[in-house]
Amino acid sequence: MKRLASVFLFLIMAALAFWGILHYARHLEVVKEEKKNPSEYVTVYTDMPSGMLEGLSPSFFKDTGLKINIVYLSSDQMLRADGGGTDTPAADMYITSQDGLMKLKKGEFLAPYSSAQTDTALNLFKDEECYWTGLWVDPVVFAVNRDYADRHPAFSYNWNEVLTRNSVRLSMTDFMAADMAGDLLMCLVEHFGLEDTFRYLGIAQNHMVQYGKFLSTPSRMAGMGKCDIGISGLNEALRSVKDKMPIRIMYPEDGSPWYLFGAGISAHGQYPERAKVLMDWLLSSSSYKKDMEENRYYYIYVNDYTLEPDAAGNFLQFWNLEKEYFDEGKKDLLTRWGEKIRFGGTNS
Repeated sequence: MKRLASVFLFLIMAALAFWGILHYARHLEVVKEEKKNPSEYVTVYTDMPSGMLEGLSPSFFKDTGLKINIVYLSSDQMLRADGGGTDTPAADMYITSQDGLMKLKKGEFLAPYSSAQTDTALNLFKDEECYWTGLWVDPVVFAVNRDYADRHPAFSYNWNEVLTRNSVRLSMTDFMAADMAGDLLMCLVEHFGLEDTFRYLGIAQNHMVQYGKFLSTPSRMAGMGKCDIGISGLNEALRSVKDKMPIRIMYPEDGSPWYLFGAGISAHGQYPERAKVLMDWLLSSSSYKKDMEENRYYYIYVNDYTLEPDAAGNFLQFWNLEKEYFDEGKKDLLTRWGEKIRFGGTNS
């Protein structure tokens, strides 16, 4: 009897294994057939973090019947006519930073597109000739250690106070460590002017605990009590909050610099109409906001202004920036900051 039971168990296991192999083979066949039929896809070139856009694909397919074919490239590769190489399918859409989109427009990689969805985005966050439209905004905020905030209830969270009050232990990402950090320096110069910006940063140098190598460093240092205030992008600050770190997010009372990610329709794509469907879908954040947050991306959406005020009751205000920053000018400013402040140790 035991021998018979063993035989039946073996047959069941063999059947399950055979079914699993057959199911996997069918799955591979479906994937192979899908790749043969590019009309079901919208091909997107992007330099966004790997894994970010994949989380949107199921919802997009459910809503439209289209799939997103994501091609990850460097910023420089996107500015090449063949993208990542001769075997790479042509881009139908580009998703990248504002700076990247401006370069793509200049290189005639983009086609203008406007719709009811692009029209409702603030002019601040889109190209005036409709060659690209912003999708996600990451404003700069103050990640404040909770104990520090409780001990100083009357503190004014504006740029002058934060940067020049020597009793405040500060942390920020090194301007040379990441594009977003470098962009903050450009925003400060555009908003305050060169002289005042370097004066502020020179004083801040005197009470800077640490320049981080990563965008996450300032908010996490504030959460660990290693600094009082971390100057951080909202996305990283909210990640720290979700990780149960004891910080309070305060919006600058005199307005925030910001970093923008957006999309543009390819001028040479095979399926421009499908790209337009994706563009309008991405501008309807209610379709995928939950997916983004489950994937730990907490941006502000250009067509969704439901953000609550900060702990002090202040609402987020965006600086009015043109962001016409040229590579040579960026390099010169970063070099000057590094020589005079970061490694020069001066306070002026």
